[in-house]
Amino acid sequence: MQLQRMGWVIGLALVVGSIIATFLPESEDSVEERLFAEITYQMSEMKLVTDVLVVELNRLQGTERQPIERALQRAGDWLVGFRPEGVDHATRKAYLIQQRDAATDLVSDLQGLRQQLQGSPPAQ
Repeated sequence: MQLQRMGWVIGLALVVGSIIATFLPESEDSVEERLFAEITYQMSEMKLVTDVLVVELNRLQGTERQPIERALQRAGDWLVGFRPEGVDHATRKAYLIQQRDAATDLVSDLQGLRQQLQGSPPAQ
């Protein structure tokens, strides 16, 4: 009986603790980590879609290649330009939010281009 009561107390403490934790603000470090994880996810998505675009680039000729080359250049520029730094949490957080949004938009554009190209006939 004593062991059962202790189990109930521990279970109740865990539930109350998790409820309280949901209403507490996130620490600045955890916000930065979450943003960086989102950017890392977008980078992996970017890699997948750019791999497909490189294959498409190799099958196209002439002016058909230009949209893919521009898109790949944009992706490369973004990757080279990404440098998470800053002297305080607010600066880093603002930079990471901006870069997360830019990466998300870039991946969406690349995926749209990929879908456009997959519907086009191969070059002869």
